[in-house]
Amino acid sequence: MIQDATIRVTLFKSKTLANGEHPLMLVVTKDGKRKYSALGISCHPDKWNFQKNEPKKNHPDKLKIETIIAKRIAEIQSKALDLKLYDKDFTSDSLVATVQKPRGANDLFAYVDGLVANFIQNKEVGNANLYRDVTRILKKFAAKKTLPFSDIDVHFLNRWESHCKNKNMAETSLSVYFRTLRAIFNRAIKDHIVSVNYYPFRDFKISKFDTRTRKRAIDKSDIQKIKAVNVIGKPVVQLSKDVFLFSYYGQGMNLTDIAHLRWSQIVQDRLFYVRAKTGKEFNLKLMEPARQILEYYRPLTGGNPNNYVFPILNTERHITPIQIDNRIHKMNSLINKHLKAMGQTAGIETPLTTYVARHSYATVLKTSGISIAVISEALGHETEAITQTYLKSFENSVIEEANENLL
Repeated sequence: MIQDATIRVTLFKSKTLANGEHPLMLVVTKDGKRKYSALGISCHPDKWNFQKNEPKKNHPDKLKIETIIAKRIAEIQSKALDLKLYDKDFTSDSLVATVQKPRGANDLFAYVDGLVANFIQNKEVGNANLYRDVTRILKKFAAKKTLPFSDIDVHFLNRWESHCKNKNMAETSLSVYFRTLRAIFNRAIKDHIVSVNYYPFRDFKISKFDTRTRKRAIDKSDIQKIKAVNVIGKPVVQLSKDVFLFSYYGQGMNLTDIAHLRWSQIVQDRLFYVRAKTGKEFNLKLMEPARQILEYYRPLTGGNPNNYVFPILNTERHITPIQIDNRIHKMNSLINKHLKAMGQTAGIETPLTTYVARHSYATVLKTSGISIAVISEALGHETEAITQTYLKSFENSVIEEANENLL
């Protein structure tokens, strides 16, 4: 322990490499706050002694791994001692940052592993998944296990952009991935991992990507077409259809909130939930089509008030935040796949996704003459400055009366 700072090595089992190994990381803790720092090496769990936190004796690279670990720990301890001698305070973040050399040769993938570990530690699962997605795509493009920051110049970014477009990636997705890569660079510069001289985003402009939202709403006639699609004997297709319609008739409820919905949140003809994205509380009256969907699932999942309503999450298998997030992400892709096929079968031009239901809810109300303010309140858009300037709170009866326009 150096000035209330502890340093230990850990086999980071939340990330599994293609060869079955897990990254080795240092965990620096000070004042109860942890900072993960990737060592750029990995180990198979069968070759790791978890009691002693070191490679097993039969590991072929035991000496090499122990040398790398010891060297990095010594660097951090030495820096911490220097700070103590000069009576300078530090955090776990700043301590790790000071021992990193601003070299372009530092590996971006190893650095992101450390960021992901910190995201998971802080339960920022969405950020963890996004950063992992970006590095996964970069690894396929670069076709190598390491990617020095110095290799990522404007020419590299232009080639990656062309590669993604050849894969028919939407420009909205391109914008998200390139903005994430830019955020990684900014973090790395702040952490003294890479010199600002290697920053490529002065000349590569992300603003060029067309991020305008395409049409993502259908009208009431298309809703009727979806309701008419025969899904008997196809459980996953049935679930996809029911999730879409429940969102539409459930005030634009999104998939994450639908997946988390438990029977205990349904009291008579009302549904109570807190929107995961904003923390806003909802108390809404169940419309008849939504109530009928719930009655279909009651014999299947309604045996316990704590059970999830829809067979998306399982209380026994999906426990940790990352397990839950990964499951919802996987089911979202599967449901959207079936919705697109369903839309084509029904002759609907707009590609269907779970989010189309939310957009359609808002659009149908708008075309029915409902004010933007009421719709904004119904959707829980608390951050819309224009509506919030005069919107305080609407009675449930106002929104419930507006919802009748959906039928």
